[in-house]
Amino acid sequence: MKVLKYSLMLGIFLNLIAACDQKVKTSEKNPLENTENASKKQIKQYPAAEKMKEIDQITNELQQVESLRWENTEGAQSSFVEVQAYLNDDQQPLKIVERFINGGYNGQGERHYYFENGKVIAFYEKKDDWIDTTQSVYVETQTFYNEEEPVSTRTRSADYVDEIDKSDWKEIQPSHHSLQTVNNILGGEGRFKTHFISVIKGGNQLFLLLGEPKKENRYITTVRVDQKTPFIDDLIQHLEEYKFRPVDIEFKVVGGGGEPEFRVLTNAQWKDE
Repeated sequence: MKVLKYSLMLGIFLNLIAACDQKVKTSEKNPLENTENASKKQIKQYPAAEKMKEIDQITNELQQVESLRWENTEGAQSSFVEVQAYLNDDQQPLKIVERFINGGYNGQGERHYYFENGKVIAFYEKKDDWIDTTQSVYVETQTFYNEEEPVSTRTRSADYVDEIDKSDWKEIQPSHHSLQTVNNILGGEGRFKTHFISVIKGGNQLFLLLGEPKKENRYITTVRVDQKTPFIDDLIQHLEEYKFRPVDIEFKVVGGGGEPEFRVLTNAQWKDE
């Protein structure tokens, strides 16, 4: 995660009180260390905390399903979201990762959802909260569930991501985290249904612009067209006629690993056919 950080101007005042009849035991533990250990013990009592670690250890072995990359434009502001699911042998998600950039410097990062038997058991958000266009603070939030209800939420923050482990967790009011957006993105539902909008040509490359069937304040996405099919040829000849028509698509992900990543169209048909 690329993070822009800022320095907090914080004055620290230490009051040292000396008393002739008071002595400090050399065996006394650091109170900050005691607080951190107590926090760790409190979290470990939830089975979901350990299950979350187990899932993280096997994610590379699971089947991965990646969504389209969606951009939302509202006025002069743009936001971005994409989802990646990790499935077990029964095609059930063990983990879903939502990557987001909110418009207007309203934060960016990742939300991790953990599952067991089809139910959310834990939530882990890692994000940059922006103060202005150049300054942000890194924040982590964890929530653990009992059945379908959150039972513990804790948060911590730091100026820099590599300093977060030095920060203590603070318990806050347990909060629920909705799966509606990630489910809609993975299932192509709600605002994430694909409608044909237009084509984009760049050099020798052709892209389909898809998204909500309106001109403003909409979610949009693109897929690259590598093969001219009868469907694509017909589409290009009737651009205005097909505008905003619902379309079902299949795609694959190419690139990544330091190279540009694209969603490439593998199949398409009009949804009403």
